[in-house]
Amino acid sequence: VGGEAHALSVLEYKRKLDLTEYVEQSDFAFDEVLSEDVDNSEVYMRTTQELVSYVLANKCGKATVFAYGQTGAGKTYTMMGGRGTAGLYLLASQDIFNLIAQEGHEDVGVCVSFFEIYAGKLFDLLNNRQPLVKREDGRNNVCIRGLTEHPVGSAEELMRAIEWGHECRSTASTSANLDSS
Repeated sequence: VGGEAHALSVLEYKRKLDLTEYVEQSDFAFDEVLSEDVDNSEVYMRTTQELVSYVLANKCGKATVFAYGQTGAGKTYTMMGGRGTAGLYLLASQDIFNLIAQEGHEDVGVCVSFFEIYAGKLFDLLNNRQPLVKREDGRNNVCIRGLTEHPVGSAEELMRAIEWGHECRSTASTSANLDSS
């Protein structure tokens, strides 16, 4: 572990073609490092809740939360929940609509988009898996051409859209998970 609590340095011993040995160092930084014993509500409070407030405070604010990791690591459980535990999607959608209901946010609407990257290609999961094209604009912002946005009026409606999109994902069996995406 590096000098900070949220940094990691990996030293990899390598050998060149001329058999000279050397060490390659790769440094990684993390916003949060959580133990496997942390429940989804704490994961939400420490990683996502502040983003919800930011988006609403800035009216045009945007934020992305995604889970990344190897098959079987718990990405789907963290995001979708399960076994009586709310996932980050539900916790965030409840906060979004609770904050919108407060005074000063009457003009705020909520739309949902859902796409997957599978085998290097993009697909709109809320539009019959239509292929999408990624582009970069003049300000280096990534744009997904053809991605549909669907207005939703409640946390329940938002979760139904996410669940529907989740069902449309590409899945295949792996040795670690029979329903891996």
